[in-house]
Amino acid sequence: MSIGSDVPETHHPKTLCPYHPIYILMADNTHRSIPIKQTTPLSRVRKMMAQSMDESVRRAALSQVTREMDLSAVQAAREAAGEQRHSLNTYIMAAVARALPNHPLLNAELVENRVVAFAAVNLGMAVAAADGLVVTVIRDADQKSLDELAAAANDLATRARAGKLKLPDIEGGTFTVSNLGMFGIDGGFPLPRPPEGAILLVGRVRSQPALVDGQLVERPLAWFSLTFDHRFIDGAAAAAFLQEVQERLAHLR
Repeated sequence: MSIGSDVPETHHPKTLCPYHPIYILMADNTHRSIPIKQTTPLSRVRKMMAQSMDESVRRAALSQVTREMDLSAVQAAREAAGEQRHSLNTYIMAAVARALPNHPLLNAELVENRVVAFAAVNLGMAVAAADGLVVTVIRDADQKSLDELAAAANDLATRARAGKLKLPDIEGGTFTVSNLGMFGIDGGFPLPRPPEGAILLVGRVRSQPALVDGQLVERPLAWFSLTFDHRFIDGAAAAAFLQEVQERLAHLR
């Protein structure tokens, strides 16, 4: 059938909105004409992630603040540690976990018009696994040393890539960190995992000129993008949290 000839001039296909019945018909016909290479059912973990992301978009009023972070102190500490150094992500997770108790709204969820702030910091850590990105959970992360955080993160990442995660490994998170810097990403708009109220995306580290004490010097900088549920977290609270994270990264505390 000729779609264009059967549509009134005021509803020409070029001007149809994506939800117009004829647009849907055209999209459906196009889909049927494309050869299918493979159909793969979602794994149990991917199903849970898909449902979680759908809920995040439907229920939350999402907003975002971003900040460029100076990672000079972290870089210096890693260089000084030599072969025994921890990953950049370990330092970032430590700074985030230790800052969260001072910003309870960022470590909370909204339940029937009540903000429920958690006493524990169960830090979600995104891991690139065989079937996609999966978020694992490090419990009581704010109470762990760098060595303990690194060990927990390595264990979860290893089991995630081997497909050996259990349900407790991916449940009960209160805040998530996703570091995509290794893929050359500067920033983005990640979605919090319900019922979590916020998620932090870490971009790649770049050597950039910065003005320090009147002198132009090179510093390792990275963008941190914090997406949060604006229903109970405002921009000032989100910005204050990022400010403390920067202070902790600058002084390694």
